[in-house]
Amino acid sequence: MEGTNLGIITLIPALGFFVFALVTKKCILSIMLSGMLGYIFYYKAGFFMPMMNALQEAACDGDNNYIVIICLLFGCFVQLLRQSKGAVAVGDLARRYVKSEKQVLLLTWICGIIIFVDDYLSILVTANCVMPLADEQKTPREMLCYIINTTSAPVCLIIPISAWVVFFSGVFEQQPEAAEVGGSAMSIYYHIMPYFFYPFLCVLFVLLVILGIVPKMGGIKKAYARVAETGQLWPATSNMQNQGDELGEVMGAITDNSQDDKEVKPHLWAFIVPMAVVIIVTLWLDDILYGVSIGIFACFILFVPTKIMSLGKFCDACYKGLEDMLFIAVVLVTSLFYREAINLIGLSDYLIEVAGPYMSASWLPAISFVIIGLVCFATANIWSVPAVCTPIILPLAASCGASIPLTLGAIISAACFGAQACFYSDVTLLSASACRINNVDYAVAQLPYIGIVTAISLIGYIIAGFAMA
Repeated sequence: MEGTNLGIITLIPALGFFVFALVTKKCILSIMLSGMLGYIFYYKAGFFMPMMNALQEAACDGDNNYIVIICLLFGCFVQLLRQSKGAVAVGDLARRYVKSEKQVLLLTWICGIIIFVDDYLSILVTANCVMPLADEQKTPREMLCYIINTTSAPVCLIIPISAWVVFFSGVFEQQPEAAEVGGSAMSIYYHIMPYFFYPFLCVLFVLLVILGIVPKMGGIKKAYARVAETGQLWPATSNMQNQGDELGEVMGAITDNSQDDKEVKPHLWAFIVPMAVVIIVTLWLDDILYGVSIGIFACFILFVPTKIMSLGKFCDACYKGLEDMLFIAVVLVTSLFYREAINLIGLSDYLIEVAGPYMSASWLPAISFVIIGLVCFATANIWSVPAVCTPIILPLAASCGASIPLTLGAIISAACFGAQACFYSDVTLLSASACRINNVDYAVAQLPYIGIVTAISLIGYIIAGFAMA
């Protein structure tokens, strides 16, 4: 879809989304209304048919549907682990050693670092391991989600064995200006890692929050006050995500009540073996989609013959998992529709045009961090925005004498910021879903911490920009 630059008007849909989201706390409604504004500004009175066509295209987009399918399958897999009581066994084991809330939060942080191969996998495993323990310690879901989200994408960037690394190293290798940094894609990536200010600061900052060195503030502080006063671990707007795991008869499922009343004994292998299958297959075939698919098959082979689940209960668990992830699937489709609206009216072009006159050797890395971060934050387009902006920014950096490694590090940091901070990015949605909390509730709660880390990162790029110019 070819867009145009409508000037300052391009900011209205992006700002409108944040206003709608904060006022209504309804993510899908906010996305749709903001996207509609973009089509109204571009097509005027004739906006309706192009808008509907764009919505249909968003629903049929192959790349987006790949993420949707992964999320839906994750829902099935997570529900199978819950119903098999495998996660309970892990909790029972951890409970022998974890005796306080701080220890639970440290365990969450450690799990996020250890599981570095994929951000989705990190979120999935960590949430299922620690959430029962966190609930016992009366930890607000906002706090748990903040730690899980903050140790997913940032860690995948810091430890260079992930899809993030493959993607960004490939993008950077295509730029002739990056040749001075390294002779290959991975060599370039290794050399720019010291300039990943935002990811490193995220992982360190969340540890300081856990240890109490950084005090609770904003939405996290309010969440702890709510738990102290009411005992409610999540805000009222997240009640829908916490309706329980009861499996009713689902249309299309196989009904078999022969074992429904049988108490399932928690077995550690019922969690470890399926998770090991997912991790091994993901590493072997280099695709998390294959990993989770074969993980579900492994659950079937393990649970049904051993009588942990009847065939009917297995099918019902899968249907319940699909139901749990349906909200995320809809948000992903509508957010793509919104991103197309933003591209149509030229938000990226406008921001780059506004920042262009201020591009200098000293300021360019910091400005790149701000501009790409804002666009990623506004559009949740974590992958294509850096890919589109890199061929524009690197020639500017080379021509004005800015540090190429520092500029590339700023681009990586901006993408990481967008993944973490955006209300409806796939990482935020999956983290919120895994912790059974509304994504808007979580995103608002984490804003003070995100703001502090972003400000420190920006100062770092300003200082380094002047020092290395």
